[in-house]
Amino acid sequence: MSTILLESLAAWWPEVVLSLGALLVVLAGVWSKRSGPALAVTWAALLASAIALWQAPVPPATATFFGLIICDPFSLAFRWLALGVTAIVILLVMGSSEVSERVRGEYLGLLLLVAVGLMLMAEANHLLMAYVAMELVSLSGYVLVGLLDDSRSAEASLKYLLFGALASGVMLFGMSLLFGLTGELAFPELLRATSSLAGPQAAALLVAVMLMLAGLAFKISMVPFHLWTPDAYEGAPVAVTALLSVGPKAAGLALLWRLMAALLPAWTTVAPLLAVLTVMTMTLGNLVSLVQTNIKRLLAYSTIAQVGYLLIGFVVNTKLGLEALLLYLVAYLFMNLGAFACVAAVVNETGSEALEAFRGLSKRAPVLALLCTLFLLSLAGIPPLLGFFGKFLLFGSALQAGQAELAVAGVLNSAIALYYYVNIIRLMYLVAPERAGALTAPRPLRVALVICGVATLFLGLFPSTLLSLVEHAASLNLL
Repeated sequence: MSTILLESLAAWWPEVVLSLGALLVVLAGVWSKRSGPALAVTWAALLASAIALWQAPVPPATATFFGLIICDPFSLAFRWLALGVTAIVILLVMGSSEVSERVRGEYLGLLLLVAVGLMLMAEANHLLMAYVAMELVSLSGYVLVGLLDDSRSAEASLKYLLFGALASGVMLFGMSLLFGLTGELAFPELLRATSSLAGPQAAALLVAVMLMLAGLAFKISMVPFHLWTPDAYEGAPVAVTALLSVGPKAAGLALLWRLMAALLPAWTTVAPLLAVLTVMTMTLGNLVSLVQTNIKRLLAYSTIAQVGYLLIGFVVNTKLGLEALLLYLVAYLFMNLGAFACVAAVVNETGSEALEAFRGLSKRAPVLALLCTLFLLSLAGIPPLLGFFGKFLLFGSALQAGQAELAVAGVLNSAIALYYYVNIIRLMYLVAPERAGALTAPRPLRVALVICGVATLFLGLFPSTLLSLVEHAASLNLL
């Protein structure tokens, strides 16, 4: 047993380092009234985790910790995504003035715990591990959303908690039905056990799958389980909103892929429903975005629409679809977190989250306005930016799989999205500013903006390296 644990730890040191780092960060926040020590420990833990992940052995597919988690190229891609999201979000935390110094240690510690949960969601090879990972992300998220000292933040946290508790209960009920049918919880054993189900048992399997999908749909903000998203995003600190818009979506899609691979007999029945929900998700997200006047609510509905695009790669169930999904997730990381970095800079200076706060930004902060334009156009899918290349692959995978309706829906929705993204650009460049004086973003925000801007532009112009990495991560035919 000790040998198995040691071999498992060899591949799981990054998560161990992050977990210990989270505890040390909280202690540093308690010991010091300044945020400096907690930030130092946070960056040290992230760097150590990245080094450990770089050196960790990643064979084609090895189950560790008695089969609870699996380390493979697919999970490796999402572990790097989790670290990247966390690093950029911490830069947003450093550059934001929203959260009080007295809770900065708890804030950063919870962010690291969310990162651990995101990694576990992508590695889960067992239903109980999947549930524990989801709850680690959710429980930390409930607290992070309510960190601001105002009633709006408390209301958002409560709504998030209530919706999350309901989704968790529904998912657990589905898991209990599945365990009653098969007597198994590990994904490989579930695949073998469900392959022989027929008649009433097959119908019961479908009910269990639907219930579990409902829980995961909540996590990724898929229609009709998206209702918590705009309120939670609006009430949370900008950095937390940025985290929720990317991290749980990526990890939730990874877990959804693994779950459906384990429940393959139900795929032919579930796939048409998921295709319909995919179109509904992107359409509702884009249409409701058109009437938003709060930038965080607009980006919340934009996130819902982006999830719809990402689901195309999942629904088509091809290798190209998985590659497109992974590539667009990387694009979404940089362009969406970059957009939120712009929001953080504007909110810091104006104290307003209204779209009108972006009026005349090109005159007050020309570089910030240019970068914001870059991110918005990439989200809209304008060439030659990385968002265009990701959408091109997603829509191409739909055409290759003979599901042209998904590609058409994606193109039409991208045209709708262009309207509200360009409206923000219009405010920045064609409308006079409400106040005089230059707007200067704090240095951490400038670093985040440069990282996201360079990645969005140059990975779009030269995508070959990223594409080769994505092809390696998608080398497993999961479905």
